[in-house]
Amino acid sequence: MDRPARPGPAWRPSPRRHPLALAVTGAAAIVVSGVIALINPGCLDLVVASSNEKFELLSEIASSYQAPSVDRRCVKVQVIKKASGAAERALARDWAGERQPKPHVWSPGATTWLLLLTEDRKAAGLGELVPRVAQGIMQSPLVIAMPEQMENALRQAEGTIGWEQIFGLARDKNGWAKYGKPWGPFKLGKTDPTVSTSGLHALISVNNVARETAAPDEFLTAVESSVVHYGDTVATFLSNLLIADQHGAATDYVSAIAVEEKQVFDYNRGNPSSKLCRPDCPFLPPSEKLVAIDPTEGTLVADHPYAVLNWTDDARRQAASDFKTHLESPAIQSLFRAEGFRDYRRQAGSGLVAPYFHPSGPKIRWEPPDPPDLVEMLDLWSTRLRKPAHALFVIDIGSSMALSVPAESATRLDLAKRAASDALEHLALKDAVGLWTFPTTDAAPYREVAALTSLASGTSQIAGGLGILSKASDEASFYATVRESVDQVHATFAADRINAVAVLTGERFALADKNSFDRLISYLQHQPESSRVRVFTIGYDPSSESVLRQIAEASGGAFYDAYGPINIGEVLRNALSNF
Repeated sequence: MDRPARPGPAWRPSPRRHPLALAVTGAAAIVVSGVIALINPGCLDLVVASSNEKFELLSEIASSYQAPSVDRRCVKVQVIKKASGAAERALARDWAGERQPKPHVWSPGATTWLLLLTEDRKAAGLGELVPRVAQGIMQSPLVIAMPEQMENALRQAEGTIGWEQIFGLARDKNGWAKYGKPWGPFKLGKTDPTVSTSGLHALISVNNVARETAAPDEFLTAVESSVVHYGDTVATFLSNLLIADQHGAATDYVSAIAVEEKQVFDYNRGNPSSKLCRPDCPFLPPSEKLVAIDPTEGTLVADHPYAVLNWTDDARRQAASDFKTHLESPAIQSLFRAEGFRDYRRQAGSGLVAPYFHPSGPKIRWEPPDPPDLVEMLDLWSTRLRKPAHALFVIDIGSSMALSVPAESATRLDLAKRAASDALEHLALKDAVGLWTFPTTDAAPYREVAALTSLASGTSQIAGGLGILSKASDEASFYATVRESVDQVHATFAADRINAVAVLTGERFALADKNSFDRLISYLQHQPESSRVRVFTIGYDPSSESVLRQIAEASGGAFYDAYGPINIGEVLRNALSNF
């Protein structure tokens, strides 16, 4: 329901015009204003933690927001970016160990995360932190996004498309050949449900459909086995798909992606990372657009709740209420619709039109499961369903890793070892993760510390014992190490696993050896799709971002920076969430 705008203070003329009265009034005003200044020396800060896909939009809204004063203090709204799953974990431990400011309001992608937080805090013996009901400020349903020609082929053959048809393709060894198409096996893009809303809602959706089948376990296993890789954000899939599209190979990378409708809207404008681009996007749209399919069985909706946290004081509660009223105003709701969201009343904007969208939205909307059932689904996914990893973790132990990280009072390597051990511990017993380090004390570019056949838990213990070398890594040796690590995974490629390499470095690479770099990029780009090894790069130094990003993108992986406001533990967890 739209709410009236908050009226501003009315101006009234002074009842007195006598010079002496004016002088007395002026002096009193100076005294009073001085007292107020002492009591309220600065603006009231309101920190809003936002999920990734709406962060830039909310930041822009907050920057131009003319906030009503609270207790005679001005209000400044600061929006921080935090993936829904990462924010849930941080709030489950009262935000301990986070670099970002403690939020007063949390707006994850969906109410599902509020339910999970309440359950996790209950299990930890902590009190409730979020309200039982929090109204959403916008909506975006989960859809199955498919390249247009793939959607056309499947719809012509099956009539309708839902998770049942995804299961049929996933379990068929002939893949797309069953429909006479040369697109190889069916490949699904799906994010990690412990981090991403679309991944969590996809997990719930597949479980809901599986329960109605004669063989639920077979259904769940078949769908999960078709996953290309996981990840912390859908933007990784969409960015890689756009690169493939630019090379005329959109159907090679992925067959379908479980994603929110809004992100299909962004991709079709050539904006896979959901950057703000108004009034017109300066990007080139893909040659082949995605079709947002509402699964016939039903779907969940990301309702983007606005939850004021229980530790928030009364003044900030008022400020939070004022900002929420602003977000619900007709002008802001119209802005949400223009950016590909549906407003909180489910209404779509002019961009969500056929043939790529259904303006009326999904016919069947599922509610989230009860919190204990949700926790059980996630546990089942982590221990049994998740496609296992076959990966190499390559860590820089050169002199650049001896640099101190002031905010943490530790070296880069100390933080990396701690984070790597924790991240690897979260992998399952069935995951195989080897460990290499570089540089070395001799002429070899790298050293194998744990074989690729090692269990992730064993590799975790080994990572904790790494030591620093005084030697820096040169670019040629670094490129050789990346190339040989990919070769090693290729040599033992496991089709039923996610085959990947993760590389962490603190070095500065600025294309000093462009010939070696170009050869590496060409090699990564021209891997056979049937045995592609994806490289996920993590960099401590911003000057290396271009090099590391190009390496990752050439392989179909992703780049992560370890120099931003997010702590290295979360960065590594996000990177390793791809497998």
